[in-house]
Amino acid sequence: MTFLEVVVVLCAIYLLVCLFYFIFQERLLFVPIGGWHPDKPIELGSDFEELTLSGIEGGTIHAIHIKARQSRGCILYFHGNTGSLVRWGPIAEELTSFGFDVFLADYRGYGRSCGKRTEEILYADTLLCYKHLLTKYREEEICLYGRSLGSAMVCWLAGRTKPNAVILETPFNSMLEVAKYHSRFIPVKFFLRYSFRNDIHLRGAQSPTLIAHGTKDRIVPYRLGLKLYQSVKDRIHCEMITIPGGKHGNLNGYPVFHQGVERFLNQHFKQLKD
Repeated sequence: MTFLEVVVVLCAIYLLVCLFYFIFQERLLFVPIGGWHPDKPIELGSDFEELTLSGIEGGTIHAIHIKARQSRGCILYFHGNTGSLVRWGPIAEELTSFGFDVFLADYRGYGRSCGKRTEEILYADTLLCYKHLLTKYREEEICLYGRSLGSAMVCWLAGRTKPNAVILETPFNSMLEVAKYHSRFIPVKFFLRYSFRNDIHLRGAQSPTLIAHGTKDRIVPYRLGLKLYQSVKDRIHCEMITIPGGKHGNLNGYPVFHQGVERFLNQHFKQLKD
């Protein structure tokens, strides 16, 4: 094989890889797995209510509302990109230990949520969940909580509403930065369909914000959470918890994380009376 033929073959392979990323980017970004099937129940230790919200363009949003034994408000929780409420329900339920009800919904294409999915539609569904909570809680009783992909929903929503507080766990500044980290030699900026500009959206927020990130995160690098913090720290009251050695999915195993979240919530919400 001549040098020119080798170059042609390599170029063809490179173009095929680019085409793969272009066609299958949604499957890489949204991974609604996790053992869910229509008959599998959501199992929690707390009382909870299942409900379905009607979204735009005929979409339906499956959600659960977990009740704390004593509540001083509600955490609106947006989960990561892998798994449905069957997986995330028990994870979100842990937050009831801080004295909050928790409301979380599946994105379209996850679990029982269905309908056309675009960045704008995801944002519309996010606002739908928030408006639903406003029928049950005052705005000053609501905390937004975004984990990984969920940080995109929270940053957008925080820039357009005024909850009492915002918590971002393993967030990123923009989806382009995450994509470039995982695909260093692919020109993702030319075909990425989801921008998720958290850095821009969070600048419009007015609520106190807490960012938590581990230094050994290999999914969303620590530096991207730090860049998000640095982009807004002079505009809003924003704190950052750095967890040395923390990875993408294990921050809840670190006492410094629990202590930081508890302190932040106690600072901005009334304590429960004994």
